Amino acid sequence: MLLRIIYVSRARYSLPLELKDILASSRKNNPALGVTGAMGFLDGLYLQYLEGEASVVTTLYKRIEQDSRHAAPKILESKPISERAFPGWSMGLLTWNDETKKIFQQFNPSGSLDLYNADTVTINSLVRSLTASANWMAL
Repeated sequence: MLLRIIYVSRARYSLPLELKDILASSRKNNPALGVTGAMGFLDGLYLQYLEGEASVVTTLYKRIEQDSRHAAPKILESKPISERAFPGWSMGLLTWNDETKKIFQQFNPSGSLDLYNADTVTINSLVRSLTASANWMAL
């Protein structure tokens, strides 16, 4: 069974040096695990979309919870899926700009830009919209 987990966590520093390490590690390890997805870094927060076999994704998320580079990880969505949204591991860096803020606010009418308060009902659509923006950059 395939599983999708979308989570948010706080970076230990506002501009973490380990961001490149996280991206490089994910690109190296995830293909062997059969994990695909996307990642963004927004105002000191990591937003990650992971998909793969349920046991593998669950184990990977548990490691992320213990990873010192992540503070206060929170699952926004954990859901069985029938097919992958990102069949090729697509790592990128997404940052706030006028376009991404507008996209986020369309899915979060409160006006807050805090990903911890993202609407869990629409988080999948939000991530897909953000990754379709011009601000999504492959690294």
